[in-house]
Amino acid sequence: MIKNINVKIKLLLPISIIILTLLLLSTSFITQQYTKSKSLKELENGILLAIEISKAIHSTQKERGLTSGYISSLGQNFENSLKTQRKITDQRAKKLKIFLETVKNRQIKKTLTKALLDLRKINAIRKKVDLLSISTLSSLKFYSDMDEKFLNVIVEISKISKLPIITQNIIAYSNFLQAEENAGIERAVGTAIISQKNFTGNLRVEFTNLIAIQNLYTKNFLKYASDDGYSFYTKNIQGREITNLKVMREVILYAKINQDFGIDPEYWFKNSTIRIDKLKLIDDYLANEIMSNIDREIQHTYKWFGIYSLLNFISIIMFLTMVTLATKLIKSEKRLKDLTERYIISSTTDLKGTIKDISEAFCDISGYTRDELIGKPHNIIRHPDMPKSVFKNLWGTIQSGKNWQGRVKNLKKDGSYYWVYANIEPLFDKKGDIEAYAAVRIDITDSVYLEEELERSYKKDQTMLHQSKLAQMGEMISMIAHQWRQPLTAISSTSGNLSAKMMLNNYDQEYFSQKLEKIDELSQHLSGTIDDFRNFYKEDKEKVETKLSTMVEGALSIVATSIK
Repeated sequence: MIKNINVKIKLLLPISIIILTLLLLSTSFITQQYTKSKSLKELENGILLAIEISKAIHSTQKERGLTSGYISSLGQNFENSLKTQRKITDQRAKKLKIFLETVKNRQIKKTLTKALLDLRKINAIRKKVDLLSISTLSSLKFYSDMDEKFLNVIVEISKISKLPIITQNIIAYSNFLQAEENAGIERAVGTAIISQKNFTGNLRVEFTNLIAIQNLYTKNFLKYASDDGYSFYTKNIQGREITNLKVMREVILYAKINQDFGIDPEYWFKNSTIRIDKLKLIDDYLANEIMSNIDREIQHTYKWFGIYSLLNFISIIMFLTMVTLATKLIKSEKRLKDLTERYIISSTTDLKGTIKDISEAFCDISGYTRDELIGKPHNIIRHPDMPKSVFKNLWGTIQSGKNWQGRVKNLKKDGSYYWVYANIEPLFDKKGDIEAYAAVRIDITDSVYLEEELERSYKKDQTMLHQSKLAQMGEMISMIAHQWRQPLTAISSTSGNLSAKMMLNNYDQEYFSQKLEKIDELSQHLSGTIDDFRNFYKEDKEKVETKLSTMVEGALSIVATSIK
């Protein structure tokens, strides 16, 4: 009996430990799901704040553009529109102040407070604008700095996301808002340029940079956007106004200094505004997409909260599965945070090409360490196969203030090579002078290798095709020989018969006429045979309606002799 009791105790002990463990685990999971739901609710409120900030930025962007046109035209244009827009901006500011009271996250609240402090200074700027006592660039800087602070709030909001898919959505959304902000600055700068009827080199550089920055942020947005977000963007960012804007943009970019553009400032502003309104539509779609994902995650969290509450006893296998899933999520989150550093091949150099900074991805693909590259000339990775003319063109382009794009073959530390598609752009200081060069690259080694393989495969196919054509030609000659042999024999026989008649002076006109007609018939047959074979092998045949019987008879006429 004692022995049996001891055995049961020994069995109950591990079972009790398992039950206790499962109870602790269930409690832990319940707590985890509660924390997750709370975090998602906080993120949901943050996205609602981001949506309101986006609306406020959209309003200040438009006010900035109207202000720029008003100052540049010395108060001749945009006066009524500017007054109306200021009221809209003030309404947005009031809503943001109300939102500030509901924000619980300290860092978000601190960042939003700083942005609202700038917004409180807007009335002082407006007075200077009305008196025309402030420059276009100064007003642009004020509005742009203020919008940048509001965008920083959205960056802080993205930091509270713990789910990779939502974090990726927010990264895409943040990049899109940056592109949208720069589109607003472009509208303002373009309005100032056109309103002045001429512009300086600095404004050209500013305008060019804005386009380049927009393109960069748009590329980043498209990289992180969901398939639905990508499709919605491409579907909506088009139309006649977008085309008109591109044409006017080209006029500004390539016009001579002090040249009259022949563009109405209000027409430019109208088309720019339509484009930005389209961007706002996309902005709203992306925000709603994030909210939908958060709501789905919240519902998912509530579901598991109920399951864990009801099922207090859970198998150890499920516990291990959950641990594995949690580990995968942590790893995915870490990969997402390190994505830019690890997978974007980027570098920055000074004016002489000396490397100042590089990404981890640059080190990985080149085989060098960061210490081996920092302070070294960028041509340390130049491959000897690359023509000097390419780099001459590259330096000429970026030194002129333009960006350069192209395929480059680089040398690894171990002597091997890799191909990249590079985008190199000059960086400018506040004076508009080039102070450094930044490059972003995409690894296209596999694509180049595939091109080379396709080229070799194509040449091989061409050789085989040529050999096939020669074989077909031999078959065709053989068929023609079969087709011609019997008619030629008949012609030869008839001709000999007629010659014999003539030698015997046995001339019969009717007989000769019949035989000559027969020779002509056989000659027509030979000519028809040539046409049949030529049409059969002709590559550019014209498509016409025909009967199946005609096709069969034509085929039989070609192979008839061989069959016989």
